[in-house]
Amino acid sequence: MTKPDYINLGLSTKMGPQLRFLVEKQLVDDLHFYSNELFQIKFDWSDSCIEGHGTEYLDGILDNFSGIWLFDVNDNFVAEGWLEFIHEPNFFLVYWDHLEFAAPRLGNGKLQFGIPPHIWQKIPDFLRWRYEKKRM
Repeated sequence: MTKPDYINLGLSTKMGPQLRFLVEKQLVDDLHFYSNELFQIKFDWSDSCIEGHGTEYLDGILDNFSGIWLFDVNDNFVAEGWLEFIHEPNFFLVYWDHLEFAAPRLGNGKLQFGIPPHIWQKIPDFLRWRYEKKRM
């Protein structure tokens, strides 16, 4: 992919502005765990694809999308990813389930599916039993 498409939201159109803002913020926060470089990111959702399950939250519906393209402020392709989320009463967390960078200098990425240790630590103790089998 060479040119980003910030207009076409692909299958992510079910997310309202509040939900999209929160999802992108949490994904950017998680992105910094995998990258040594701090850069501003733009999301291209045009190739997003639903991969199995969804939830209603805030002003829309979130699915565990694949095909999320990330670009820097100069519209250079940075990475492609697949998100996952945990939604429980009073707890909502979005993270990268798969993340592959365009260049090794940007970071190692996340090539193994599952809940990584840094995300596991954010899950309240009383909910962890539900997600034990999804740990990396």
